[in-house]
Amino acid sequence: MSNLLHEWKLQFQGYSRNLLLFFWFNFVWNLGMGMFGLVYNLYVKSLGYDQTMVGNIVGMSSLAAAIILIPAGIMNDRFGPKRVISFGLFFVIAALSARSLIEAREGMLVTAFLGGMALAIVSATILPFMANNSTPQQRVHLFSFNMALVMVANVIGIALGGVLCDFFQFMIGLEEIRSMRSTLLIGIGLAALGVIPMLMFEKTEQELQARREPLQLRHIWKVHKTSMQVIGIFILLGLLTSTAGGMIVPYLNVYFEDRFAASKTAIGMIVALGQGATALAFLIGPMIAKRYGEVKSVVYLQLSSLPFLLITAFSSSFYLSSGGYLFRQALMNAANPFYNSIKMSYVHRSLRGLASSSGEAVFNLGWFLASPISTGLVLRYGPYYGYAYAFCITAVVYTITSILFLVFFGKNRFKSIEESA
Repeated sequence: MSNLLHEWKLQFQGYSRNLLLFFWFNFVWNLGMGMFGLVYNLYVKSLGYDQTMVGNIVGMSSLAAAIILIPAGIMNDRFGPKRVISFGLFFVIAALSARSLIEAREGMLVTAFLGGMALAIVSATILPFMANNSTPQQRVHLFSFNMALVMVANVIGIALGGVLCDFFQFMIGLEEIRSMRSTLLIGIGLAALGVIPMLMFEKTEQELQARREPLQLRHIWKVHKTSMQVIGIFILLGLLTSTAGGMIVPYLNVYFEDRFAASKTAIGMIVALGQGATALAFLIGPMIAKRYGEVKSVVYLQLSSLPFLLITAFSSSFYLSSGGYLFRQALMNAANPFYNSIKMSYVHRSLRGLASSSGEAVFNLGWFLASPISTGLVLRYGPYYGYAYAFCITAVVYTITSILFLVFFGKNRFKSIEESA
């Protein structure tokens, strides 16, 4: 334990001012987004809409993100993350506020589309910003800590969201819809505090150089053939993984309500514990990568999550399903820092925005493709078999993508851009 703490202490001493500001931004941002994410699907159901409407909203948001992400990544490479994130942040606050206030079906779908587009603009800047402000030796720890920070913020936000909903409804006496709407708006207000550290970001020399020497599109393949091949591989793997994840991840809060009639506080606590377990896994993750290497760590962690996914799929016990959810959440997501570190290592810095945004784009496209399948299964087969079938499809596709990842990156087929520089 002392070695682990010493290792993390050395890492923090080497982080730049931009990274420290970024941590503050990401914490308050995800605190608010955690509250919003937990409550919104439940809010939609409280308005009288069925599971299909929840799926349509998730689908619209994901489709919007898939459309805008690649242009957002190109803008990030051209203008730098500060300008892009500034625009996206204000757009998100406006769009999510509208989502919290509008009840009509058409309005909810339109604002879901706009909100998905705005959130995608912000998310397209995250990986390139961290990569441009760090060294290759820092990245596994940096990505791990950032994701742990996101999880901790989500833990607090999710738990607070569930408690506030019940507090406003049962202690204050507000109607269910008004209690949820109040919680949504509080979450948006917390996320808006991220504007303060964001305005203090400084441009790095890498960003300034990227602006002076923009890549010409017709030379990208010729000059950066390896980078483009790696981006293509990650697009394929990302689409498979996100389609599988989109079958279950957006509906886990609704799953606990549908199958077990759990209270909002209980749902908030379970989802928050899942985020907390994932945060702990992120902090321990660099030790796993040091022992097995980044590629094998991704494969081992993803495959080890599948038995717990199946426990959640088939269990009729709330506590057993919750336990399966916690372990699946921690193990599957713990692989993400290594996954992202590999991607950033093999892609030229002038294409990192494109690499990040294309991955986010197929992630959202996968969720868009999966949403009607998942909700259709639940609608047709009910809350037990419908979710069980969706979870099983996810487990099969996760297995396939883990094997493909090992095939593509397990034999050192590509050379790190920074090693060859």
